[in-house]
Amino acid sequence: MMEENNILTNEEVLETTEEVAVCGSKKIAKMAIGIGASVLVSIITYKYVIKPIVNKIKAKKELNNAQIVNSDCVKENGDESKDYLL
Repeated sequence: MMEENNILTNEEVLETTEEVAVCGSKKIAKMAIGIGASVLVSIITYKYVIKPIVNKIKAKKELNNAQIVNSDCVKENGDESKDYLL
């Protein structure tokens, strides 16, 4: 009788272990899918939202710097032309 109880207990332990393993693997799979999806969303967000915004800001800064440089050149050229006329 003692052996039968041990065998039943061992079978129950094996069944429980199998259930835990199956549930654990499902949780791991869900976590992996979640992490993969979040990485994919992050890459897409960077590529189509963040990067274009950063490029627009850089372009505006370069345009402003170019306008400032051009306005300085015009002032210098204007001053030089007056000196030649005198």
